[in-house]
Amino acid sequence: MRELFAAGQDQPSVREVSERSGVHEVTIYRRWGRIESLVLDVAVTQLNEEAPFPDTGDLRRDLLDWARAVAGQVKTREGFALFRALAAATSPLGGEQSGPLAADAAGYLRQRTTQLQRALDRVAEAGGKPPTVAHVFDVVLAPIYLRAIFGYERPDTDLDALVDRALNPA
Repeated sequence: MRELFAAGQDQPSVREVSERSGVHEVTIYRRWGRIESLVLDVAVTQLNEEAPFPDTGDLRRDLLDWARAVAGQVKTREGFALFRALAAATSPLGGEQSGPLAADAAGYLRQRTTQLQRALDRVAEAGGKPPTVAHVFDVVLAPIYLRAIFGYERPDTDLDALVDRALNPA
C-alpha cells in the first residue's frame, strides 16, 4: 500500500494492493472490509512509526521535534496521501462519522491526545501553565496541515514560532 502511495496512486484499489502484495483480494476484504479501512490502518501505523510524540521532558523541544516530524511527513506524496486518509475518516463531510473506520481514526487521535496530555500534565505538576491539547493542535498542527493542503507555504515554515505561540499565548 505504501509503495502505491509513493508511486502516485492516491486512491489505490483492492486489486492493486492485492497484485502488489501478493495477498488475495478476498483476504484483504476479509481483514479490512473495504479499501478505506486498509488505507486508514496503514496511515495510523505510519504516523505512529514516523511521527511519534517525543517524551524527553522538555515540552518545547518535544513539540518542536513532533512538529518537524509531522511537517516532514506531509511533505512527501506518501505521507500526504496517508494524512488525507486519516482526515477523510474523521471528517463529518466524508459521511463516515460512525462505524469501524471512524472508530479506528478516533482511536489514533485519542492516542495522540493522551501522549500530548501527559507531557502537558508534567508541566502543570511542576507549577507551569501549559496550553491545552486543543490549543496545541490549533496553533501548531493546523497550520502545518493547511500549508500542506493549500501549498501557500512549505509545511515546515517557521515551526519555532508556531510552537512558541502555542506555549506563550498572547
